[in-house]
Amino acid sequence: MLKLVIAAVIAAFAALIVRQMKPELAMFVQLGGVLAVALLLMDVLRDLLAAVQGIMEFSPLGGENSAVGSNSALTMLVKAMGVCVTTQIAADICRDSGSAALANIVELAGRLLVLALTLPLLKGIAELAVGLIRG
Repeated sequence: MLKLVIAAVIAAFAALIVRQMKPELAMFVQLGGVLAVALLLMDVLRDLLAAVQGIMEFSPLGGENSAVGSNSALTMLVKAMGVCVTTQIAADICRDSGSAALANIVELAGRLLVLALTLPLLKGIAELAVGLIRG
């Protein structure tokens, strides 16, 4: 975690210095910092996914006999996390560039994509509920 914080602070200071000297290059320095921190996050993400997968094995939505399908809930969770992170980064870049309206549209698109990703899961949950009600 300390490496992540140090990389982010160094990237922020580098972007600040570059912004004073060559403002047009500051965004590229920020993007480089984002990529560096994202690469450092891969180990944390791998551990997190392993823990979530372990939890999903005991979940009625993640097992082999689930109404939703084998590990599809985990797959949807991972995809939704990816969409959320990508959307947030893109919206922040748009805001930093002075395009607040574009950032808002990017966030709206991300929300709609997450909703579209979760529709099969919601359908599976509804089918499971109907099956329980009918006996």
